[in-house]
Amino acid sequence: MLLVCRTCPRYDNHRSGEFSKALENAFADDPATAGIEVRFVQCLGGCPRDGVVAVDGPGKARVRFSGLAPEDAEAIVQAARAHADCVSGAPGDWAIPSELAGRVSSVTLKRAPR
Repeated sequence: MLLVCRTCPRYDNHRSGEFSKALENAFADDPATAGIEVRFVQCLGGCPRDGVVAVDGPGKARVRFSGLAPEDAEAIVQAARAHADCVSGAPGDWAIPSELAGRVSSVTLKRAPR
């Protein structure tokens, strides 16, 4: 699953929401996004470094990327597919696209059921 911040850049009232709208348009025109669940969410907590997306899934690590631009749409889709194909979702277990490798801003490991 791919989560996209709807409010980036949150602290720029004139541009707030532009990032998600641009990605939504890029994804709509890209057949590679077929089968990827995309959710536009209110905030992913990456402020003030806007341009925030995360890849997530049940029982998998959530990996958040910050400082992205609409031009990163192809790499974002590649990351979502690689994460979906990985059992753990942990960054060391799947290949983060080189364009995004330096932009990992958070990794949240999930607890296993008791």
